[in-house]
Amino acid sequence: MNAQQQAQRARDIEALTKLWQAGMPSVPVPGLDQWTLWFKLNNDDFGIVCHGIQECCKLYIRRCGVLEFDHALKHSSKVMNVLRRDRARLKKPVEHFPMNVLTKNLADELGLPAGMALTKEAFWRCHARLQAIQAGRVKRPNAATETNNVSPN
Repeated sequence: MNAQQQAQRARDIEALTKLWQAGMPSVPVPGLDQWTLWFKLNNDDFGIVCHGIQECCKLYIRRCGVLEFDHALKHSSKVMNVLRRDRARLKKPVEHFPMNVLTKNLADELGLPAGMALTKEAFWRCHARLQAIQAGRVKRPNAATETNNVSPN
């Protein structure tokens, strides 16, 4: 893995960690070895790992916050395995499922980096934000306010 890939992997793990903490605040975050294992088993596919974590967050909500760490890991892994198997069996295209990539023109309008990976929900929030900017309900980002921490919602 070269330096650029390692940097991207670190950003991916950071984003997934934030997703885990936001979706399941009372469940401890997995260690780096678990994230590495998930990426290795899923052929470095961020979309599959993200989908597994999102489904585990839904389980956490359905169970009213009662979810043990081991169960969260097993459930996330199972969801990832099923999705990976289904794709292989049905030969579903990997591109844009279950996430999208932020296009350059949309990124420029929102003040976000182009090519950023987005889940389907975040992708549609970006489009809603763009409509709000175009309607004048939200201020258009400028060079002074743009940072890497700008939220797409």
